Amino acid sequence: MATLGQKLRELRHQKGYKLNEVAAGADLSISFISLIERDRASISVENLQKLANFYNVRLFQIFQDIEEEDAYVVRDEQVKAWHEIGSANKLALILRSPEDNLSFKAIQALIPPASVHDSFKVQKGETFILVKEGQVEVTIPNKSPIRLDHGDSAHLTSFKGTLIKNVNESLPAKLLIVASATTESLDKQGNLLTYYELTE
Repeated sequence: MATLGQKLRELRHQKGYKLNEVAAGADLSISFISLIERDRASISVENLQKLANFYNVRLFQIFQDIEEEDAYVVRDEQVKAWHEIGSANKLALILRSPEDNLSFKAIQALIPPASVHDSFKVQKGETFILVKEGQVEVTIPNKSPIRLDHGDSAHLTSFKGTLIKNVNESLPAKLLIVASATTESLDKQGNLLTYYELTE
């Protein structure tokens, strides 16, 4: 069963190119292509299209013979059970996608009231945020803060760090975050945060 990285490496070998030739022709770095071919990084559709153009193939041809099919399920009752034993005064990041997923991370975030614990950071990638409950303020470096209320969403790109802050003093905020696989979550001191995994 071939992975995307294996398919890209196989395609490069079939076409007779070296990494540096592909990097120059597709306007990507050698290290990035190497990471992709070893399934150590995710790739955007835009960059995948650059590779397809360079190899003179259609995008769908790259995905032929990739037969990996799977389902990763997290049930609502598992999350509810976790909330019952979890603390309402502690930031909780629940992983809703497989930990080894190379494409993206789906995270359910529970941010306690601002009076207890108000913020955390995401950095090194793209992030989509949907506010399920409460209100948050999102701050990208050198930009004005963005307020998001219940039902609002935002798509953000920040490699230096996006601050996500609960603005309500008495109620927690609940978010759904979908982020690049490379995205990291950090506390205010810059320490990596732990994701809780809930699987069947």
